[in-house]
Amino acid sequence: MKIYYREKSGGIEILRCFGIEGRVEIPGMIDDKLVISAAPYAFSSHMDEKEDLKNASLWEVSDGLEFGREEHVLAGNDVEEIVFPYTLKEIGRYIFYGCGNLKKLEFSDSLMQIGCGAFTGCHALEKLTVHMEQGKKSGVKEMLGEMWQRIDVNFLYEYEEARLVFPEHYDEAVENTPARILYTEYHGSGSNYRQCFYDKELNYQEYDRLFEMAVAMDKLEVLVDMSFGRLEFPYELTGKARENYREYIRKNLGDIAEYLVKQEDMHRLEVISSQKLWTLGGIDSALDCASKRKETEVSAFLMNERANLVDNTAGSERIDVDKLQNSQEADRTEQGKNEQSQTTEKSLNTRTILRKKRFEL
Repeated sequence: MKIYYREKSGGIEILRCFGIEGRVEIPGMIDDKLVISAAPYAFSSHMDEKEDLKNASLWEVSDGLEFGREEHVLAGNDVEEIVFPYTLKEIGRYIFYGCGNLKKLEFSDSLMQIGCGAFTGCHALEKLTVHMEQGKKSGVKEMLGEMWQRIDVNFLYEYEEARLVFPEHYDEAVENTPARILYTEYHGSGSNYRQCFYDKELNYQEYDRLFEMAVAMDKLEVLVDMSFGRLEFPYELTGKARENYREYIRKNLGDIAEYLVKQEDMHRLEVISSQKLWTLGGIDSALDCASKRKETEVSAFLMNERANLVDNTAGSERIDVDKLQNSQEADRTEQGKNEQSQTTEKSLNTRTILRKKRFEL
């Protein structure tokens, strides 16, 4: 891999990368100096290399992949994933302009300065991984503000992790022909979710509060990823928000279970079990879908879960019957005691009356 760079403010600025693979991992140090920024158009095919690489220095390292293969510029559609070092603080304007195949970007919370138009044309970008090393602030809000599509964001804290989904959002002009009026229709809740940042820090309570809006505006697969992501990685998840996500899964279990079977997502089917969310209706829908698709492993798992659910339900019913019987037995015992007490009291009263009569005689 080859990297063209220049010194900037006591650190290193990345200008251009050459390599074999579509995954680019930038080192944290070059020539014993920290890599602190990436130049404008650094990964764009629209850079004027003859002009912008004048007087640039070259850093080169062998990764064993070059043998028999020619290195090429890692820019435009040839870039699929980029990993920035923890030392990087700034990316220049239009740095990813036209990177139509860029899907993943990894960086740390040191990256706070985002150049304008940085993500122009990055329609395939789907995931951001952020290493939170210094606190709770990051440059994610500015990045999300430039993209309309769904973006999954993983925040990696020191001991915990949060996996969030920021849905897509777009608007379109719709004509009311008879009235000759144009009005705007808004789609997706993504615009609201992108406003959950305050002073570069994500407010998790606000994020969770918007789930009701997402249920009304977004697709099933988005809602599944949002709810399961928060339940599995409950960073700053309140008890109320947790129950809201559980209730959504419980109410829509049939559709969700069928979707997970079609996706062959055994992990999340197991999460439903661990969260104790199965109902007979939901598990029967999933079984029917798995049977039609001839998913033997999934079917075996679901049949086992159904048997456990039936056993637990029957056990609960037996416990309720036992409680009822014990209660009735206790009532009968208490009633017997009361009757015995009343009989004893009547006997004592009778004896007292007889004694009084004898005394009078």
